Amino acid sequence: MSLSKRLLPIAGVAGLIALSACGTSTNTTTSSSGGAGIAGCKGTVSVATDLPLTGGDATDGPFPAYAAQLAVEQANTNKVLGGCTLKYISKDDSSVAKNGHDPAQGAQNITALAADSSVMGVIGPFNSSVALAEIPKASAAHLAVISPSNTNPCLTAVVAVCSDPTININTASLYQGAHTYFRVIASDVSQGDILGYIAAKALNANKAYVIDDQEAYGRGLALLFEKAFTADGGTVVASTSLPGSTTTFATQMSDAQSKGANLIFFGGTTGNGCGLVRRDMATAGLSIPLLGGDGCQDTKFITDANSGATTSAAEGSEATSAPDVTKLQSSAKFYSDYAARFSSLAAPYNDAKKEPYSAYGYDAMNILIQAIKAAVTANSGQLPSDPQSFRDAVVAQLHNTSYDGALGHTTFDSNGDTTNTGFTLYKVTSGAWVGVHTYAVDTSGNVSVKS
Repeated sequence: MSLSKRLLPIAGVAGLIALSACGTSTNTTTSSSGGAGIAGCKGTVSVATDLPLTGGDATDGPFPAYAAQLAVEQANTNKVLGGCTLKYISKDDSSVAKNGHDPAQGAQNITALAADSSVMGVIGPFNSSVALAEIPKASAAHLAVISPSNTNPCLTAVVAVCSDPTININTASLYQGAHTYFRVIASDVSQGDILGYIAAKALNANKAYVIDDQEAYGRGLALLFEKAFTADGGTVVASTSLPGSTTTFATQMSDAQSKGANLIFFGGTTGNGCGLVRRDMATAGLSIPLLGGDGCQDTKFITDANSGATTSAAEGSEATSAPDVTKLQSSAKFYSDYAARFSSLAAPYNDAKKEPYSAYGYDAMNILIQAIKAAVTANSGQLPSDPQSFRDAVVAQLHNTSYDGALGHTTFDSNGDTTNTGFTLYKVTSGAWVGVHTYAVDTSGNVSVKS
């Protein structure tokens, strides 16, 4: 998900933030003949992305943002909305102060987008802490939001970790109006179960040392991991929460050694220290597995881990992340189209396969366009004149989503969560993250290897 400094090239940032003349579609092969009268549609509908494009998260957000942009361009080319045009707006929820994703910036972005009556939906945010700040504003404005990557379960449903004093999320209070939030990735209830299973059953660890970055995503995932790991027979020898600004973990490495830990788990993002933990493990001579969630699975992790005396410290590190769809037949056209469209971008941005959430941003945008098209079609092929009624119609259509895209088949439950479960375990091999297995969780919490 990131580079050493994770700075998007200036031209790339400008292109994402300023681009404003593209469109979106439910499916790039869909034509304008799908609804009576839609060929005569007149006007412009705006869609947006709100993702971290600069600073410490600079290779997280650009990939799904470019993918969403591609969906918009293809939709306009295919005249998915008939005579109407889709306008694309890109927002960066990073700030200099945070050197990456910033809930305050995200809230500001959503406020601005909600104030634009032409905006019918937003793809994002990338981080759960940003979602906590954005959901109430989007809900009050009746504005649809679809995240390609948020995994904190408390964003949509009440689970035990929500009431933990260190998290304290009141899920109901997030929705000041309609339930307008959706996501195309499973929550950390599934990811925590899978990580606990991997630690105990695949890595054969029985003593875990747990570190988290104090954010909603990282702390929540750490708690869910601890629950699953202990249920699978493991023991948590220590659990510590550290600020995301922490740059050295030498004290924790010494503590883990003294407590006999045979696995270190990190709940959080690379921007908040995941790769630095691996670096300090190597410095301390701690030759045990490091396991993390999707916040760790990026290129910055490898750069950070290898920044110490041991220049191959990243090797063997493991993390779960979005299910690997690169080998699915349904995703082949997306990856080919992305490579052709963005071949001029500097690496790694020219290759959608370098970030697991690229296809998730693409499908999220196409799903949004599907809902917009259905709402327009139901209105005799014309844009509804009342913006709030239009937004409500789009949200209603999203709740009825049945979409076949790069990810396969996607539907949402009543909470806006995808009905797909599962995460892929990735391992750093020869300097790159490589998919090992994809795991699935059934309704009873039983984990199995899917592929």
